[in-house]
Amino acid sequence: MNRRDFIVGSTGLLAAEALGRPAAARAQQQNLPVIGLLDGVSGRLNSELGRGLRENGFLGGRDFNVEYGYRWPKLEADPMARTAAEFVKRQVALIVAFSNKAASVAKAVTDTIPIIFLADEPVAAGLVNSLERPRGHLTGATGSVSDLTTERIAILRQLVPTARTVVLVTDPTNKPAHDIELREAQAAASALELQLSVIAWSGEHDLEPELAALPGDRNTMLVFGAGYPFRVSPGLLAYLATRYDMPAIHAVREAPDAGGLASFGTRLADGGYLMGVYAARVLKGDKPADLPVRQITRTEFVINRGAAKSLGVQIPRTLIARADDVID
Repeated sequence: MNRRDFIVGSTGLLAAEALGRPAAARAQQQNLPVIGLLDGVSGRLNSELGRGLRENGFLGGRDFNVEYGYRWPKLEADPMARTAAEFVKRQVALIVAFSNKAASVAKAVTDTIPIIFLADEPVAAGLVNSLERPRGHLTGATGSVSDLTTERIAILRQLVPTARTVVLVTDPTNKPAHDIELREAQAAASALELQLSVIAWSGEHDLEPELAALPGDRNTMLVFGAGYPFRVSPGLLAYLATRYDMPAIHAVREAPDAGGLASFGTRLADGGYLMGVYAARVLKGDKPADLPVRQITRTEFVINRGAAKSLGVQIPRTLIARADDVID
């Protein structure tokens, strides 16, 4: 791994902004516990992670430093595994993983360093034994995947009532969320008399050729799934859907923030905050095995009025009234 690809505790969005400490000031701090961030999620998740730490007595640069690796040309597991191994070698105090993929990679390289995760269905994914009693060295936050794909398709159909085809883009490596998404998409497509196509995308190949090959009309709807590649590439996915003139709904609100049409999913910012709270507790000496996995109870629906206008999509008043945020 190139050294520039592995950034040590004093630069980047989380360290410099979300954790509220200038980089130069932190660089002067030595012998502080280190938090290793394994995947390259930014935005509200990072900000809320920092808030959870700060509100529980930990300020970046004063009480801890941050190390993270994320500048990979593709979202591949091998570079992530090398980063996780580097964290173990450097004896970080804990590892933060914003996805099932990152949590699984970290778990594979250490059975002692605490891992705080944001994961889909962590029991079924084999990360913990149960939500109430994790037992091992992993804990964190989770939101249910069930019913989210069904609702995304229903929302998009209201936006595009003439749609004939729905295309589900899902990560087949993100078990069991992928299986839930596929099952729900099949049921929803059948109920709405839509043709269903599926694109498997784990972030390890270029998605654009597959989107470019889809019918070039606005009667084809894109539904993006949950998991690692969708959390780290919302701007790219919003751009691709816009480029190929296809109405799309995403799992994360960063996509409509970046110009995408809409998003519906678990309020991941809540998960970031819960992770920050647990990270602070671990730094204070609590064991992950004693910290029940926290469940995110809120969902979030965001719609971008400007994107709808550019696509020629009329937003029903019922959806405007229901939205948690409308971006103009």
